[in-house]
Order: sequence, then structure tokens, then C-alpha cells
Amino acid sequence: MVRTILIVAMLLVGVAANAAVGETDSLTNLSSAKARREARKVAYAAEIDDIVRSRNYIFRPVTMQNVVMGNTHSIYAYYLFMGVSGDKVVLHLPVEFTSYVINTINLDSFVEGYTATLDGSNWRITFSFMNGSERWLAEIFLSNITGQTRLALVTPEGVMRYLGTMESGATIKKRQKKSATVF
Repeated sequence: MVRTILIVAMLLVGVAANAAVGETDSLTNLSSAKARREARKVAYAAEIDDIVRSRNYIFRPVTMQNVVMGNTHSIYAYYLFMGVSGDKVVLHLPVEFTSYVINTINLDSFVEGYTATLDGSNWRITFSFMNGSERWLAEIFLSNITGQTRLALVTPEGVMRYLGTMESGATIKKRQKKSATVF
């Protein structure tokens, strides 16, 4: 019995000694993990900033909502987007201006009055463009912390709000070239 107690006590002392050594290792690991997380955060914010400043990006919606009617719809189609490249905008987005009727807007137009301002960790991008004889306004809010992107399209028929993500137009072109060479 005494022998068993002695063996257990020696094991506990060994475990405690290893834990004390492991604590310093885990503290070092925690501080380096924190530094890595902070570096990723800074790199992500810089990537978002570069996308906005390039004026070459694609917004991919995940949800859409008519602001007045309040109906929110999920968007699963990968081909629906809004792209900005320099002074051009391309829209392939669903809209719901009348109750329960969803149409798709497909247009190419020129960007007018483009502004992009950074307020803390959020970008606010605004510009207008023509859809036939109607002037539409686009307002984008983009977080360089979470990447959440909100697009509001203000039209004479109503206001549509989309939530989604923003990605670089250059990344899309690289991906298309790679997939083209694979086949």
C-alpha cells in the first residue's frame, strides 16, 4: 500500500514538473498565436483596402431584400454579381420591385461620381450609373475586419439591399485563365 502511494506521488510530481515546463511553452505558443492572428488581421485589412483602391472588384450577393417590402431571399446562383472595373459597371442581379415578382437586371454602364472613403474599419463606396434613361445609385459598405459587404441599389422603382462578399477582379481573371489551361 505504501509502495503504491509512493509510486502515485512520484508520478504526480513528474506530471507537475512537466506541466510547469509545458506552461512556459504554452505561454510562448499563446503569444506567438496572438501575433499570427494579429498579422492575419492586418494582412486581410490590407487586402480589402487594395481591392477597393483598385476599382476592379466583383460583389457576390448571398441575400437580397427589397427595403420597403422587407422580403429577404437567399441567393444561391454563382453567376449573379455586380462588377466594377475602372469606369465601367456590370450588373447581373435579381431585383424585386413588385410584390413576389423577382426579375434579373442585366446591364453594362459607365460609373459616374465614384467615391471611396474609409471610416475606421469600414469602406463606403458610392457611385451612380444609367439604366436606360434612369439614374441608379450604388452604395457599398465593406468591413475590412469581417469582409461583410452590403450593397444598396437606389432606383426610381425602389431600394434593393444585398449582403455578400467582395473579391478582386484580378483574382477572377487569374482563376479563369487557370481553369482554361486545365481543359
